[in-house]
Amino acid sequence: MKRHQALIPLSHDHHHTLVEARHLHRGADAPDPIAAVTAFLAFFTVSVVPHFREEEELLFPRVAEAEEAEKLVVRALLEHQRLHAAAAELRELLRERDDRVLVRPMRDLAGLLEAHVRFEERQLFPLIEELVSEEALGTLTSTEAPSNGPIWGAESEELNATLLSWRAGAGPPEHVNGERDVLVVVLAGSATLRTDEGERELAVGEATIIAKGQRRKISAGRNGVRYLSVHRRRSSLLIAPAPKTT
Repeated sequence: MKRHQALIPLSHDHHHTLVEARHLHRGADAPDPIAAVTAFLAFFTVSVVPHFREEEELLFPRVAEAEEAEKLVVRALLEHQRLHAAAAELRELLRERDDRVLVRPMRDLAGLLEAHVRFEERQLFPLIEELVSEEALGTLTSTEAPSNGPIWGAESEELNATLLSWRAGAGPPEHVNGERDVLVVVLAGSATLRTDEGERELAVGEATIIAKGQRRKISAGRNGVRYLSVHRRRSSLLIAPAPKTT
């Protein structure tokens, strides 16, 4: 099914979400359901929650006044809340560290998520493409992104993880990190990465490691970018100005 350019990043999110929902469902029958739940909840926080926010803040308001879309948008919003609640319940059950109480909620959440994605792809998105003009859909690009910078972060004793969102052409200033190698994983959109080794394009699903000591600059593509940055934990982020070139 061909999608409007502005909706492609959201449809890519849907594809990855279906894959993770299936992993969660299969994990209910695995020897270690706790590992499957832990992995899924990390994905839900990093990818699904920002995806819901993007739909609710940028996409759904475009058709909020259209009678044909009202019921479908309300259904999507209610399903978002049901999924938030189901993920929160699973997170609470995970604290019990009891495989037996996880199995049914895992299958239920996986089923809800898969049904929601298929509903949006087969019914809601086609209707939005029908109702919203080409010009209006074009303005859904990251120039209207809800965030421009860090939107989520977490840390453990050993790792720091940060989710960042940048509008088209935007990104962190060129800098040198002399302390840590950094893993960058693109979750939505695209970006250009420029380092001392040259320039490369990063698309959805691509990952790269930026070695410590390298000058680096990440610039969001035409539809913006959302990426996860992971590195070994340190007390604070130390960014030195890029050395002046002669």
